[in-house]
Amino acid sequence: MPEVQTGRTTTEPRDGLTVFLLGARVNALLQPHRWVWVARAFRRMDAELAAAPDRGLLHSRTLPSMRGVTVIQYWESTEALLRYAHDATHSAAWRRYYRQGGDAAGLWHETYEVGLPQSGGGAEAEREGTEPARGYEAIYANVPPMGLGRALGTRPVDRETRRALDRLALRRARARVRANERAGE
Repeated sequence: MPEVQTGRTTTEPRDGLTVFLLGARVNALLQPHRWVWVARAFRRMDAELAAAPDRGLLHSRTLPSMRGVTVIQYWESTEALLRYAHDATHSAAWRRYYRQGGDAAGLWHETYEVGLPQSGGGAEAEREGTEPARGYEAIYANVPPMGLGRALGTRPVDRETRRALDRLALRRARARVRANERAGE
């Protein structure tokens, strides 16, 4: 465990980073044979990322709870996070979850871009003379309303919100429309 730093401290400045919250919630407590594989997949991905710091994960912290786990991750960029999401270990776990129906355990994540935009849009905003939109996106599968979903409400996933990058782009497009409407006032 790291030593306690006495006094007040802060972080080194950087242009941007991505904060990723993810979690699993056990919905069928008395049927561990249906969800224990999810816990194993979380541990496997955590070990894989810890062994390869060049993938872009800066830090990760796991917070267990009575019905599951929440993981807080800090990534160099949204692009690094999305690259990992498409790697073999994560893709295989996601496919298995959907193939098995996933009702024994719920999964969720929320992505927050902090600082300068991390998934594109910055150069376009600079050309247009507008503030670059920072993105966030979230998805919830078989969990009660929580996090941003609880704060802002949820809606069913459709074709334009199926992928994380699509959800980030949709929010940026809406932000541009609002900025253009304000500029036209």
